[in-house]
Amino acid sequence: MTSFKPTRRAVLKGGLTSAAALAAPALLSSAARAAAEQITVSDVGGAIAPALRKAFYDPFEAETGIKVVSVAQEPNPVTQIKLLVDTESYIWDVSMTTPDHVKQLEAGPDYTTPLELDVDESEYVAGTIKPNWLGFSVFSVNMALNTAQLPGAKPQSWADYWDVENFPGRRGLYRSPWGTLEMALLADGVAPADLYPLDVDRAFASLDKIREHVSVWWTAGAQNTQILQSGEVDMTDTWSARAYAAYEAGAPVEMVWDGLYSVDGWSVHKGTPRMEAAQEFVRFCARPEQQAIYSSNVANGPSAMKAYDFISEERATVLPTAPGNVDGLRLMDSDYWGANYDALAERFNEWLLMG
Repeated sequence: MTSFKPTRRAVLKGGLTSAAALAAPALLSSAARAAAEQITVSDVGGAIAPALRKAFYDPFEAETGIKVVSVAQEPNPVTQIKLLVDTESYIWDVSMTTPDHVKQLEAGPDYTTPLELDVDESEYVAGTIKPNWLGFSVFSVNMALNTAQLPGAKPQSWADYWDVENFPGRRGLYRSPWGTLEMALLADGVAPADLYPLDVDRAFASLDKIREHVSVWWTAGAQNTQILQSGEVDMTDTWSARAYAAYEAGAPVEMVWDGLYSVDGWSVHKGTPRMEAAQEFVRFCARPEQQAIYSSNVANGPSAMKAYDFISEERATVLPTAPGNVDGLRLMDSDYWGANYDALAERFNEWLLMG
């Protein structure tokens, strides 16, 4: 278990600044630059928007002269992306996507385009590099503890979390099958490597054992932060950045890095007339030093492991992909959830109603 010990002054090692980006060679040919005076990138906005601007948008613009315009998208942008490609409107060139989104965009006509990344995949977190997608922001689904309310022994695994006799306390769980079924199976002794395809009957049987001990079935990230911060629960599953938000607000929170991870990344849209500039933007985002800036401002882990050369040790303790932390996490199977989410969500909701 790793305790949060960062300060708000956690900074990049080596004094990384935008001046370094200005000193780098120009990326695009003059013809490509003239053809694309700006690109439009859609992202999920909100709290991460300033970090995206600081780490990627402004430095890329400073280095290449290509302006990056950012716009807000839906949490699932697949329909929007398909529409703009089908109509050749190309109001966006690049969008923030997950592996689930990419699978949907590849089904039937392929709405993505190759990125032509020139990277060593072994230097990136597993599952974050694909020919048509770059994952750059890794978040985890794991456990968070309120240490002020757990003065004795603390759970170290999901088996411990399910052990209400030896580890008493008020518990929270996500009101969704996504992640929750995996935790139930880990608690029941399934090895991380053997999770998929999920043994759904076994997962629900495991959930039967913990149901009456769950004080809060949380439904959104903000609520997860709030129940940790207010002390409404002593322990809960969490999204790592949400637990960190509670810690930053003063809650005595510790993380147990036992669980899963997923990734946000970039896709370039098929047929965009600003293809070369869009591809070069994504390649820019693969740079470890740029990812380090992002993860020093948002508590999501970089996909490039060399980014930790530029991240302070105290900051690294709260990031899912830091050496030591990532060892306890397994990549969520986007293919499985893409094919089974609707049916499992229906069964999960019925299970809740039966309780």
